[in-house]
Amino acid sequence: CYRMARNLTLGKGELHFAKFTDNLTRIPGGLRFLGNCPEFNMTVETESLDHYSSTGGIRVKDDSVTLEINTTGTISCDDADPKNVALFFLGSEATVTEAGTTGLTDTFEGVEQGLGYQLGESATRPSGARKVTSVVVEPMGGGTAFVLDTDYTLDADLGLVTIIEGGGIADAADIDVNYDIAASSRNQVITGTSQIEGALRFISYNPKGPRVDYFFPWVKLSPNGDFNLITEEWLTIPLSVEALQKGDLAVLYADGRPV
Repeated sequence: CYRMARNLTLGKGELHFAKFTDNLTRIPGGLRFLGNCPEFNMTVETESLDHYSSTGGIRVKDDSVTLEINTTGTISCDDADPKNVALFFLGSEATVTEAGTTGLTDTFEGVEQGLGYQLGESATRPSGARKVTSVVVEPMGGGTAFVLDTDYTLDADLGLVTIIEGGGIADAADIDVNYDIAASSRNQVITGTSQIEGALRFISYNPKGPRVDYFFPWVKLSPNGDFNLITEEWLTIPLSVEALQKGDLAVLYADGRPV
């Protein structure tokens, strides 16, 4: 009795992305594991030009030529690594190092009770200072210092001063905030406009079925959907994949495991 082989497969695996060092030369750098990706799907769409015979009463298709093949896909990644977040925003990730600065003063005019004010905003620190110390809040030009947790609150890690409602800092008051910045470092993602291009590898680790690894020599990644910062589910980073032909290479290579 002949029985057909059943290659039932439960798909699992890892995605690794090697960003091009230069989109013109398309030379990939090292592969980076993207972390846990609950979904990775590929779609192949074709467009054909059909020909019909008109020699009889009923038009009959007698030829068809494929004009276009479009290979795309989607990735859903729930590893909120800053480098993955940068992929979504078409930007870059870097480590911001603060050596430490003393004797700084920010002036805020016309403050309002109940509102917060960010310290350290400048062209070199667009998002403001972090890890502030020795904070003194006083009337602009000097005077008796206001009292922490009575007149204002301070989030030192974020560099945020909030005026307390009913405290001693009146609405429309002008204040000086004197402070230091402690040495620290943090990750920062900056949005960009350049296309994210590179090579993509899917390494199969499925628990059932033959393990087949997929290699795309050239893909473009772009944001695809919502990046939910407030949600009752795990935060996910949705990306679109566009697979392109790199020179004489194929769009895709699917390799079974050697035996």
